[in-house]
Amino acid sequence: MTLHILKSPVNPLALQILESTPLGESPVAVVLSSSIELPQLSGVKMYCMTDPPSPENEQSVSYARLLEMIFAADKVVAW
Repeated sequence: MTLHILKSPVNPLALQILESTPLGESPVAVVLSSSIELPQLSGVKMYCMTDPPSPENEQSVSYARLLEMIFAADKVVAW
C-alpha cells in the first residue's frame, strides 16, 4: 500500500497523481486537517486527521492510527 499524506490546503498535483493511479493499486490518503472537505477520488481511500477521532466519521483517524498506517505502508509520500 502507498500512503499519501496531504497537507492543507491540498496540493492539486497530489490529487492529479492519486486520480491517475493504475488499476489494481489502492492508495490511501490522509489529509492532515479536519477543517476541509475530503476530495472524492475513485479507488482512493481518504481519511482526515482528528485527535481524538470522531466516532460518527469513519474517515477520521487519530495521530496514533496515522503512525500505524505509516509503518504498515510499503511507501509513504508527503505532499
